[in-house]
Parts: sequence; structure tokens; C-alpha cells
Amino acid sequence: MCGITGIYHHLSGRSVDAATIDRMCAQIVHRGPDDQGMHVADSLGIGMRRLSIIDLDTGSQPIFNEDRTVVTVFNGELYNFQELRADLLARGHTFATQGDTEVIVHLYEEYGVDFVTQLNGMFAIAVWDAREERLVLVRDRLGQKPLYYAETADGLVFGSELKCLLQVDEVGTDIDRQAVFHYFSLGYIPHPWTIYERVRQLDPGGRLIVDRSGVRLDRYWTLDTHVDATLVYEETAERLRDLLLDAVRLRMISDVPLGAFLSGGVDSSIIVSLMAQVSSQPVKTFHIDFAHEEYSERVYARAVAEKFGTDHHELVVEPSAIEVLDELVGFFDEPFGDSSAIPTYYVSKLTRQHVTVALAGDGGDESFGGYERYQRILDRRQLAGPLRSTLGGVGGLIHRVLPRSAPGRRYFRSLGMPQHAFFMVATAEAEARDLLSREFLEPLGNFSTFAALRRPMEAADCGDALTPYSAFDLHYYLPDDILTKVDRMSMAHSLELRAPLLDYRVVELAAKMPASWKIRGGTTKWILKDLFADSLPEKVTAQRKWGFALPIEHWLRGELRGVLEDALADSTVVDSGIFNMAEARALAEEHFAGVRDRTSQLWNYLFFTRWLQQHSRRPVATA
Repeated sequence: MCGITGIYHHLSGRSVDAATIDRMCAQIVHRGPDDQGMHVADSLGIGMRRLSIIDLDTGSQPIFNEDRTVVTVFNGELYNFQELRADLLARGHTFATQGDTEVIVHLYEEYGVDFVTQLNGMFAIAVWDAREERLVLVRDRLGQKPLYYAETADGLVFGSELKCLLQVDEVGTDIDRQAVFHYFSLGYIPHPWTIYERVRQLDPGGRLIVDRSGVRLDRYWTLDTHVDATLVYEETAERLRDLLLDAVRLRMISDVPLGAFLSGGVDSSIIVSLMAQVSSQPVKTFHIDFAHEEYSERVYARAVAEKFGTDHHELVVEPSAIEVLDELVGFFDEPFGDSSAIPTYYVSKLTRQHVTVALAGDGGDESFGGYERYQRILDRRQLAGPLRSTLGGVGGLIHRVLPRSAPGRRYFRSLGMPQHAFFMVATAEAEARDLLSREFLEPLGNFSTFAALRRPMEAADCGDALTPYSAFDLHYYLPDDILTKVDRMSMAHSLELRAPLLDYRVVELAAKMPASWKIRGGTTKWILKDLFADSLPEKVTAQRKWGFALPIEHWLRGELRGVLEDALADSTVVDSGIFNMAEARALAEEHFAGVRDRTSQLWNYLFFTRWLQQHSRRPVATA
């Protein structure tokens, strides 16, 4: 695990300054505190910061092929590198190291730009081919590792985090209006957008090639979301069990101490059960709790830890909301509205005190129907189209008549929405238009988050009730919210996090399963619960989904109230012209008075304004 960065002046041919690469690397020391490496040659410069996990002695990067014409820097882990290495040795390649990085340069020699199709892992990779004067950037299939890039007058700049790219003045810091609109509609910024107009994020499963012919973007992998009607449940369930066990086994390869997050939910409990099956030693497990019993899953985590005899570690925390908020803004580099980043930050901190690598249960909800909103969308689907249209007309009228603070007003506003639009943003897109100023919105015209992001759902609309919605979550919500959160918060503590449920083989198999195997009789993740019913404590499989939760609602009326009030009056915020300040103040007053729970909107606003304040030292413009 590490962070990578680089510059290729393919347009101007201007030499890259090694000091710039060094500055870019310095921005991501937290991602790799153990080592730094650079390669600078004329118009090309690449660098990395390393967190040593495998081949501690000889695994430093950059790594070259035999004649030093191909070089790579790499962030992540290749779980099938031992198999790939054996095949490459049989083909006559010579290895100078024992780690996973070196297989990349030899795979490139064998397969060219298609080398990435051989990999099973989480990764962001840069390969430089000196003979062809070609730079290749690739990102793993599901977006577990980040990779940003920007085109300048000289060429291309890239890096694992936005702060790397901002070391190059030509990148600029103009705010992307579309990204802001997405953020206030979704609570996160979806790829390829970033908060900066000139910076883009490489798509999950994406490949960027820069050579003499220019810059080309394509995808080397796209998830096939068509349900396979020939699948037999019993056979498929056993295949799933075998794949999960293999995915866990591969992710337990490490030369440093290893453990697991254990929230007490179904996904993390399954991972721990499989780790216990593979490991000859007690699995180290980690759980954090907050001093609010209503948010506790401790009893479930303890039940799993006891059943599998883990070396269990717990910590009860009472975070300082203000301190945590400012730390989060610094690590995310752009607005990010998922408050579950806070518990992820704390469990990563606890875990890193004991191990360097941890396995986690991320990915189960998106692939196996774990979100309660999936059940809601299936229930809503039962309403016939004409009935929804009729209710929608009535609902729109009721919405306009009701006072803004009236309970149910948001629901009536959503009644007439098309099914896909309801799932994606419900009424949040309309609320974003209310919160943002008319002057800020005017250049956007009729721009819509729903219209911009609807393609994955439409491509997956194969008649199965659940597939379009899980396809959207796998395409956007998973990489741009969940995995962004996991990457930044684990890397904040130099902890490598691995997710067996995100093994692409597992995801591909799950995508072929019908909705009835995932949600049945109101039970979410039905196939997983059925498959592991005999392995897990009954109380774990029977519980409703909790997820990481925090008392943000109360913080905004208490510890964070003063911070929010300051953000409503701050000159940087007001003068930015981004917000309809009257609407922002009205939302806050409703929340303070307990009239309406405006937690989501206000947390998004507070994070954004905190980001704006932290970045005000840079010239900020909207364009």
C-alpha cells in the first residue's frame, strides 16, 4: 500500500523538475511512511510513498523490468501475484524482488496495455514505457484505490490524492459547479468529477493511455449485470462460499501483522468466520463504540468474537466533533458528506495500534441487497405506473401547500418521480437547488444529477427488480462514497484495509443472481444469511442493519451549533456567492428548534463550508 504521483510533459517536452515530484510525494506521507522513491527522466517524472506490507527488504519502488525500459509505481495489493509470478518465471522473466509490484512490469512486457486484465486486487498503477514513450494509468475494477489526473498545457499530472496535483500551479483551483451540485444532491462527488474543474478522477475499471498520439480513456472492465436465469441456488451458493473463502485466503497474505474490523454486522462477521477457518492463530478483531447505547452494536461483535475465539479489542470513544471535522476536511481534500467517516477514522486508529493490515466487510450491501432502501424501492415498485402518476400530481399539490416544516412534505414531493430518479436522489436534487444561490446555478441551466448519472441504471434495466439500483450503487455510491471513506480514513493512520467481498469474482457472481436470492420476505442479504446461518450467532443474522452511526443530529444542536452558526455568517462563505443564505439559515433554525431533522443537509453544508474556509488561502474561483 502506498501513494503514487507523477508528471508527463508529453505536449511541451519540457523536463520535469525532481523537486516538484518530491513535493507531490510529501503530500501523501501518511499513505506510505516507510519509504519514498522517484524516477525522473526528461519529460517524465513519477514518485511514490510506500507502506511496507510484502517483501519488506526489496520491495521499494519504482521497479523496473530487466533492461530498465519499463518502470512502474503502484498503490495497492495484487492478491494473485504468486500465481502470476510463477507463470512469468515459466515464460523466462527474471525477478529481482519477492513482492507483488514487479509482476506488473513483466505482465506489461507480455500483454502490453492489457496487462491489467490479469490482476486480482485493489490498485492504482502507473507504467512508463520508455521505448514507446507511453504512460499507462489504470485503476482497479471497483475503485478501491483512488487515482486523479489533470491535463495542463505541458501534459498530464496525476496522483493518489488531490493535494498532490495542487502542487502544480497549472492545475488550478477553480471550483466545478457541476461537482458542487452533485455534492449537495448526493452527499459526495461522483467520478469523474472532483471539486476542482480541471481535475478528474479515473473511473473504476478505467485506463488512461498517454503517448505520441495523444490521451485516450477507456474501460478494461465493465460489470455484466444481466441476471443468469440458468443459475441453480444450491450450486451457486456453494460456489459463492468457495469464492469467499479463497478471497479471504488471498487477502491474508502479508509479511506484517494482520487483523479484521468487526462491527457486529453480517458482512464483517462472515469475514471473521472465514479468517478463523484459514488462520492457525486467533484472529485479531477490532470494534469501536460510542458512549450512546442507542448506537451500539457491541453485543453482536462480542458474540462473534467469542464464537470464533478472536483476540478482540474494543474502544469506547467520545469524539470531539469540532476536532474530528477539521481533520476529516484535511484528509478528504474535497467536500464529503458521509458522517460515518468519523467512526471509520476511529476504528482505523485503534486497529493500527496493533496491526498494519485489516480485512473488512465492505461491498456486501451493494452486491447482496443489504440496504433498506432496496426494500423501499421494491415496495414502491408495487404501485402501478398510472397510480404513481395520479399520486404524484396530488403529492406535488400537497407539497406546495404544506408549510416547509410540515412532516411528510418531502415524501409528497417525491411521489410523482420516476422510479430511477426516486432511488438516486429522491428529493435531494430539488433541495440542492433551494440551497444554492440563483447566481451560482444560472450557468448550469437544466443540469441534473439524475440525468448525468442515470446510464448505469438504464444499462442494467433487464427486468429484474433490484439490478438497476444495485448497479448504480456499485458504479457510483460504492467507489465515490464508501470506498473513498475507507481509503482516506485507513490511510490517515497508515493502515491497509482489504475487502474480500470486493473480489471481482464475487461481485461478478452476485450480479448474475436474481433479486429473490438477495431480498426475501423483508430480509436483506438473504443468500449470505442463509449460507452462513450455521456459522454465525443467530442474533447477528437476525438483527436489522445498523452501519456506523453517530449522534450528528444532536451535535448540530449542541457542540457543533456554534460552528454551524459561524458558518452561516462567515465572510468567506457568504462572499463565495455559492449559497442562498436565507435558505441555509432557515434549515438551521428548523433543526435547532426541533421542528425538522435537517441533519443530512446541514452536515453537508458544514463540511463544505469548512472545506471552503480551509482552502481560502488558495485563489478560489467558480467557472
